[in-house]
Amino acid sequence: MAEAKGGQMEIANKRVALTPSTWAALSNIKTPGKSLGDTVSDLIAEHQKRMLERDLDEIDANGQFIPWEKAKKELGL
Repeated sequence: MAEAKGGQMEIANKRVALTPSTWAALSNIKTPGKSLGDTVSDLIAEHQKRMLERDLDEIDANGQFIPWEKAKKELGL
């Protein structure tokens, strides 16, 4: 599997051992035309997105905010 990363092609050279049940679950998630590596990459991206959303929700619920104009002034922007 080759994947574009930072303008360069990245060649897959690692193997991951999976239990038969994990292999079956991953195969069920895989869409036609995509490799299992692509599927894992998609799952990682989705996980990162969920973690970011969770973190932003936490900040929104518990963060202390000041108006943008005041922040710019304090930062000298």
